[in-house]
Amino acid sequence: MILKAVRLQNIRSYTQAAIEFPEGSTLLAGDIGTGKSTILLAIEFALFGIKRGQLNGASLLRHGRKEGSVELHFEVNGKEIVVKRGLKRGKEDVQQDTGYVVMDGVKTEGTAVELKSKILELLGYPKELLTKSKDLVYRYTVYTPQEEMKQILLEHKDTRLDILRRVFNVDKYKRIRENASILVKDLRERMKKAEGQLSSLDEKKRQKTAYEQEITGLKERLVALLPELEKQQKAYEEKKKEAEQNEKALKESNELKSRLNVLEAELKNKVALHERSRKEREDAERQRNTLESELGKKGREDMKKIRQQLADKEEAYEKLEREAKALLPQLNAHEFQQTQSKKLIDKISALNKCPFCLQDVDIHHKDHILSTEHENMANARAHALKHRKELDEAEAQLKKLKEEIRMLKEQEGRQQLLAVKEEQLAEKKKAVKQLEEQQQVLKREIGVINQQKLELSQRLIPFKEAEKTYEQSRRDAETLRARTHELALQKNSLDKEGEGLVRLISNLEKELSAMEEVRLKLNGWLQMQNWLEESFLNLMAVMEKHVLLQIYREFNEIFQKWFAVLIEDQNLNVRLDDEFSPVIEQNGFETSLENLSGGERTAVSLAYRLALNKVINDVISDIKTKDLLILDEPTDGFSSEQLDKVRDVLEQLNIRQIILVSHESKIESFVDHVVRVSKDEHVSSVI
Repeated sequence: MILKAVRLQNIRSYTQAAIEFPEGSTLLAGDIGTGKSTILLAIEFALFGIKRGQLNGASLLRHGRKEGSVELHFEVNGKEIVVKRGLKRGKEDVQQDTGYVVMDGVKTEGTAVELKSKILELLGYPKELLTKSKDLVYRYTVYTPQEEMKQILLEHKDTRLDILRRVFNVDKYKRIRENASILVKDLRERMKKAEGQLSSLDEKKRQKTAYEQEITGLKERLVALLPELEKQQKAYEEKKKEAEQNEKALKESNELKSRLNVLEAELKNKVALHERSRKEREDAERQRNTLESELGKKGREDMKKIRQQLADKEEAYEKLEREAKALLPQLNAHEFQQTQSKKLIDKISALNKCPFCLQDVDIHHKDHILSTEHENMANARAHALKHRKELDEAEAQLKKLKEEIRMLKEQEGRQQLLAVKEEQLAEKKKAVKQLEEQQQVLKREIGVINQQKLELSQRLIPFKEAEKTYEQSRRDAETLRARTHELALQKNSLDKEGEGLVRLISNLEKELSAMEEVRLKLNGWLQMQNWLEESFLNLMAVMEKHVLLQIYREFNEIFQKWFAVLIEDQNLNVRLDDEFSPVIEQNGFETSLENLSGGERTAVSLAYRLALNKVINDVISDIKTKDLLILDEPTDGFSSEQLDKVRDVLEQLNIRQIILVSHESKIESFVDHVVRVSKDEHVSSVI
């Protein structure tokens, strides 16, 4: 893996920045606090995302900004790869945003977890480390933050050894031993349970033998019972057949009796009908005689002539009534004329002066008017008397016509009544005839029914004892059936008892078979337990010790080599103990790390760090980060002479790309490239 460039947006003290990384050794130079380590943390964030407890979003996103991002360009096996991750400020904290990876010109977007999985796969890190929260391989082979350089040396030995086991993937042996111990415990529980299941094995075998003996006894009882059952069954079938024959005769007898009862009911009905018909005929004859008597006294008139006269009278009445109504207005007009003339005569007679001109009325003119009005009044009276006479004559004539119409209608009604009675008489004559015929038919049918009754009574004589015979055969058959049923129940009871015993034996055989399987499993579990405890656990311990010993030898050798390069003091030596803890000897005596000077402690931690890097890269052969090393302030506390030793270290490392972070200006003289970082008003920039 070779870094090419990184672009920052709103990351800690950076607002916008782009840093190019050439191959060879590159120094990120600048004063303390200018933002050098931020670049390294941004690279780690781009690769693996935020890590709880180590690299959180709130510590990366610039204060006051809602969004930020890191875009990293790098090369793996000659392929150009770009990865970009984003940060977004929420209501409570800063969360990772979605990002993408570009490889072979193909852009693949993904969540933070998906991107991390993809990067770890590209870097060739062991699959068993993909789910771990700490990127141990990266932290101990590529980049260890400044504050963590000496942390592994200050950890408790058990913690440090556990970390190294996980880094070298040796902790799998420990997990195997732990899982094997869990398996042994589980086997013991299974064996304890199996022994409990096998505790009743002998008892179940005894039960099986007892059930088999009971089945033998049941078979003997069945052998004795079957002949008697067959005998009773045969007798029952014969008696049943006899009862069925008697039942057939009884059914025929009952059918004849039923038919006889039907004839009795039919005869009773026919006799009742005959009697009712006789009474109806007598009643019809009486009504016929009455009608004949009534019709014989009264003659029939011409109905057509009566109706013609009635129509003529009604027409004359209507005509006269119209004429009378026409006279009435004329009479009223002439009477009104008389009244008006009378009023005018009275008025003129009393008038002496004109009411308009107040002059005296001329007597001749007055007499002329009175004469004219007297003549008009006389004419009106004459006409009124004429019309009154005509009207009185018309009313008298109308009254007469009305009476004649009434009499004609009564005559018409009487004739209609006579016609109805004649129709009734004809119907009664017809009814009398029909009833006489019906009586003759009923009389013949009654004779036929009596004959049929006599024939049925003769046929019933042979069946007189059928019911008694049938009842006796039925009782005998029922007795035999009950005995047969009793014997069949005994047989069924023995059969069911035998079936129950067979099921019990079958269940016992299944249980015994299952117990045999449990016994075989118990033997297998016991052998497995012995093998795990006596062989496998010891083998895993030996394998772990052997692997750790190989790692220890290389680790110790490289650790001593790098320390000797950094410290040329014959009286100060270092080595590793069996638990990978540094052992420091000064003037032939062991001393602790705390008793060393700052530069000496830094030399121990740097030598340990470089040795760890080399061993991990050798042990884990597939990782793709062997060409990259990042050192964050590796010379803290070094003297000028020790700084010169760093040049030797860089030359001997023989790594394609080394990135150093330091504020020591002397280092600039023995690196290939220098990237300067400065900060102005809380904003970092790259020069």
